[in-house]
Amino acid sequence: FSDTMMTVIKTDGEAHEKALNQVYELLKVLEEGMKSFFPRGSPTLNYTIKNLNLLDIVAGSVFCPFKTTELVLGIKIIDPEKTPVLFSWVKALSELPLMKEATPPHEKLFEILKYFREICIKTPAS
Repeated sequence: FSDTMMTVIKTDGEAHEKALNQVYELLKVLEEGMKSFFPRGSPTLNYTIKNLNLLDIVAGSVFCPFKTTELVLGIKIIDPEKTPVLFSWVKALSELPLMKEATPPHEKLFEILKYFREICIKTPAS
């Protein structure tokens, strides 16, 4: 997922669209897999630092800054209608004080991603 998401950030045009479609397909697979754990739909997750597991931590590090990435790219990535279980999981994780502390400040991350994207798009692929 991370490699494909980096391709979305680093490219434009046809390569960007192709990578974005791959991201959506991967998120769809993840959503379907999560539904098997939550057959009644979107769970209400009440996380504390005591009940986090490794998957929560890894997912939080990948997905918690998704709103910033969406702003930089100008597209919706994690949609509450298309991926409701994933969206609720990420929302619950991102509200944890631990995740808030570990996630870079929105403004800094936005500027870094925006600059990185601009540089990558201006530089022809080798």
